[in-house]
Amino acid sequence: MTQWLFHMAFWGFLPLLGTSLYFVFKRKSEQDSLLVRMPGPWSELKQLMRRTRWAFRLLFLLQILALSLMVIALARPIRTKTLINKSTEGVDIAIVLDVSESMDAEDLTPSRILAAKQVIRQFINQRPNDRIGLVVFGGESVMKSPLTRDFPFLLQQVDNIKLRELKQGTAIGLGITNGLSRLRKSQSKNKLIILLTDGDSNVGSVNPMTAAKLAAQEGIKIYTIGIGQEDRVVVPIYSYDSQGQKMHLIAQVPSYLNPQLLKEISQLTGGKSYMARDSGMLSRVLQEIDKLEKTKVKISATPETEELFLYPAILATVLMAILFLLSETRFQRRLKEPLRHELSARAT
Repeated sequence: MTQWLFHMAFWGFLPLLGTSLYFVFKRKSEQDSLLVRMPGPWSELKQLMRRTRWAFRLLFLLQILALSLMVIALARPIRTKTLINKSTEGVDIAIVLDVSESMDAEDLTPSRILAAKQVIRQFINQRPNDRIGLVVFGGESVMKSPLTRDFPFLLQQVDNIKLRELKQGTAIGLGITNGLSRLRKSQSKNKLIILLTDGDSNVGSVNPMTAAKLAAQEGIKIYTIGIGQEDRVVVPIYSYDSQGQKMHLIAQVPSYLNPQLLKEISQLTGGKSYMARDSGMLSRVLQEIDKLEKTKVKISATPETEELFLYPAILATVLMAILFLLSETRFQRRLKEPLRHELSARAT
């Protein structure tokens, strides 16, 4: 938006307008009228004056234009722009996923592990301003990705998660501790762990509650999500026969999920605990966590002004220089000399 700092400068257009109107509507000069009434060769002199009159008018118009540009420059036009500054205060998140053999159960569609991977991908895509890391655990714990905003790499690591690659068991304490290691050196004010598991802690050298206390001391929230139904579930089992061929068996195993433990972990750290009995509930749980832990966005508007007076000032200067050169060079003499010669010749 263009504004003017000194509106009073526009009063300078009044004398320019008056001069222009006079130039346009002025009556013929007495000399011109006398030439019209004179017979004989004086009419030829009038035709010569008409041929040169356009050049003088052009010079006059250029002077008016140059002065108008100077008035505009004195009014000091400025252009105002508003710059929007957006800063985000992201959340550092460690996703800790159980990859024990029971995560292959089919009570969630198509299975617990595939449903968990699907909602984790959705969650990652909804947090573009956060750093997210990935930890998996069974009987031991492994980091799949450090805290990162390189989401293509992170999503690839999620897709590459497979079961039966780690020692069997459910070491929840080790998983939490590994997640803490990703977050401990973080400078973010908001740090949290999302723990997804379908079992009870049965192995590992770190007690889950001890790991939760460490998280509470570091100011790290833990959101726990228990996955699976309470009844017996169907779990695929793979074994090898005497000839070394892989065999696919089906077994029904009871649910070892410990909701009370997950609740205590969350309460101790200021998080929340959820139970996801089906795929839809698991998706809704992560959506709720996404709403609870929002990235803080700060927006500030900064006005910026750009001075525009320089452009009309430069144009006015160029026009004035052109006018000076025209008045002092051969162009001006060409306009005056024919008339002077003609007048001298008529006088003699």
